[in-house]
Amino acid sequence: MRYIRYLLLAVLFFFSLILPGTLFHFWSWGGVKPDLVMLLTIYFAMHHRSAVYALGTGIIFGLLQDLFLGKYIGMYALTLMVVAGLSFWLAGRWYRENLFLTLVLVFGVSLAGQAMIGFLGLAVGSLWSPTEILRLVLGIAVYNTILTPMTYPWIHHSFLYGWLRYRPKYER
Repeated sequence: MRYIRYLLLAVLFFFSLILPGTLFHFWSWGGVKPDLVMLLTIYFAMHHRSAVYALGTGIIFGLLQDLFLGKYIGMYALTLMVVAGLSFWLAGRWYRENLFLTLVLVFGVSLAGQAMIGFLGLAVGSLWSPTEILRLVLGIAVYNTILTPMTYPWIHHSFLYGWLRYRPKYER
């Protein structure tokens, strides 16, 4: 049963990488597409019991996304580690079952993560204008927040009662 959890995690991550370039290419608003890997990282960090696992998930997801995109290795790893840490910290202080608070969390953490990507992009010499960074940061944060009511209840329920639920060794 434990392996189903990891297989489902891999499938979710795979679709999070593929969908923005395929399906969401047609659903983009002014060239803005959601960052599904960041959204998945936020969800997983909110439901981990340990900060080490949350940060580890952020680093692994980020490194895999860096390898998939192939431009700047480490940029997404650092960003998703910070996103996971911030999500884990905030989820420990907020009520995860409240959808409104989850929307606020997703918007704020997506905003911080995308701003970090923008600043890291400028640091490595990308030719992005400040207005383009602001448009993308706000656009992706809003898009991720709009997707949250459609995706979070399913993920949250799976973490509590379904296949993504953590089961200690004595319970397996």
